[in-house]
Amino acid sequence: MTNRLLSARWLVLFALASAPASILFAQQGAHSSDSSTAVPTATQKTLYALENRWAEGVVHRDAATVRRLVAPKWIYSDESGTMNREQGIASFTSGTDTVTSAGNDGMHAIVYGNTAVVTGILWMKGHGAQGPFDHRYRYTDTWMKLGGRWQCIASQDYLLPAAAQ
Repeated sequence: MTNRLLSARWLVLFALASAPASILFAQQGAHSSDSSTAVPTATQKTLYALENRWAEGVVHRDAATVRRLVAPKWIYSDESGTMNREQGIASFTSGTDTVTSAGNDGMHAIVYGNTAVVTGILWMKGHGAQGPFDHRYRYTDTWMKLGGRWQCIASQDYLLPAAAQ
C-alpha cells in the first residue's frame, strides 16, 4: 500500500510540475506561428510576397515600392553600419551597381500577433564598376502590422563569404 501511495503522489507531483509547461506551449502555439509547419499560413505567404516585392523593387530601382514596404522609422544595418529610412532606400535603389535579377531563398517567418521576423537569403545578380557580380546576403527583417498593413520596421543583412555562396 505504501508503494502505491508513493507512486500516486509522484504521479500527482509530475502532473502539477508539467502543467505550467503545457499551458505555456499551448499559449505560444495560439499566438505565434513559424515556418516549421508543412504549409505556410496566410500571414507567412503575405510576408514572403512582400519580401519578393522588395527584391523586385531593387531590380527596378523603384524607391516608391521600397518606401511602401518600410515603416517611417525603419532602420537598416549591414556590415558598413546603420542607415535611416531614406539612406537605406537610397542604398537599395540608386548607386553605380545595376541589379539585373534578385530573389529570396530559404525564407522562414515566425509570427507573433502583429509582429513577425523573416529570415532568408537574398541573392542579387548584376554588374557594377568592378564587373559582374552574384551576391548572396543572409538577412533578418522584422515586420509589424501598422495601419492595417505589414511594414518592415528593422532590417539587418550581411554579405555571405564567397565560399558560402
